[in-house]
Amino acid sequence: MRRFGTVTGLALRELWISYRLLLAVGILVLAGLPSAMLPHTTPALAPTRLESPLEWFAIGLAVALAVVGGMAAAALSQERRRGSAGWLVIRAVPRPVILLGWFAAFVLLLAIGLAPAATLVWLTVAAPVSDVGDAWPFVAPVVGAWAAGTAAVGVGLLLGAMLSPWPAGLFTVLVAGGVLLVAVLGAFPTLAEAPAPAAGLAILGDLPNQARPVADALRASGTALVIAAVALILAITALGRADL
Repeated sequence: MRRFGTVTGLALRELWISYRLLLAVGILVLAGLPSAMLPHTTPALAPTRLESPLEWFAIGLAVALAVVGGMAAAALSQERRRGSAGWLVIRAVPRPVILLGWFAAFVLLLAIGLAPAATLVWLTVAAPVSDVGDAWPFVAPVVGAWAAGTAAVGVGLLLGAMLSPWPAGLFTVLVAGGVLLVAVLGAFPTLAEAPAPAAGLAILGDLPNQARPVADALRASGTALVIAAVALILAITALGRADL
């Protein structure tokens, strides 16, 4: 446990020194600005879509979470390439601990970035116009978005354990961003009612029309966390075979 905390601290320190910590948090906070600053319909973009400012927030989060997942992929790959991970292994730090430490660092970044973004949207959009009633139906899909972000980070770490930095980061952004944006834009209308990993974002984007936002968002969160766990197990296996 002590080694896990040390690796997580080293990962956060590396992210801080390289300004990636500020970039990740900043991207998540920026995801809330369009809905907070432009809480009105934008017909010029799409007459039948993007009618709710909450949907703008969900779209911004989908992009931001995909980018954070790509950052996780590139970060782990860089640790492998430059020998930092190997340096820790030589000092009796198990490879799974290294990967879990980086996962914990990025999961913490997701929480740090989502908290002010969600607060901004709630105070400027949701609460004043009473789109979603009390706060819990809004908080639950935000938690679902965080869980979807952990799944994106898990997939990113899996790719980072196998590929070089740029391919790993880019592929993670494309895959995670594609899945999350498809969920938000409603390509599958029943997705919000299904326990899909990205359903939390779908519920958040169409929150005023959801009958059971809390229950559905929590189910989606569970699915996303399971996917994150599976991705971590595969990543640990891949890192165990990687040349450090």
